[in-house]
Amino acid sequence: MAYVDYAYYKELYGDSAIPETDFKRLSGKACRLVDVLTTGIDGVRKLAVAFPTDEYDAENVKLCICELIFKFNAFEKAEQSAQEASGYNKTENGLQGKVISSISSGNESISFASGSSGRTETAFDKAVADRTEQEEFLKSIARY
Repeated sequence: MAYVDYAYYKELYGDSAIPETDFKRLSGKACRLVDVLTTGIDGVRKLAVAFPTDEYDAENVKLCICELIFKFNAFEKAEQSAQEASGYNKTENGLQGKVISSISSGNESISFASGSSGRTETAFDKAVADRTEQEEFLKSIARY
């Protein structure tokens, strides 16, 4: 069930909003996560059965979904950047070869791109590197 539409998301995030094609895919992931987190021990998806009628509560559900969509997109971009920084290109055939950063001729030397940036690791960085951390990070957004 879609809890938020693209117009609402676009109004909320403005210029930072993702394209509508990505929104459709990522909103599905965000809604599934919220459904999983709000399913009771009886197996009933609480939001699908009883979406809040109170305006404040309904707004908070929509804001949560929008934040999850934004974070899912950020994770995808970070994973893509990490793959590129580690020297691999993502193509339609999967990951392809290392990215060459320099080539020398005398005594033949080839250098490949490396992924070390020397900055402090954040909770988001940890979540990008570990699927379990990523799940906990996203769940913490929904619980907040």
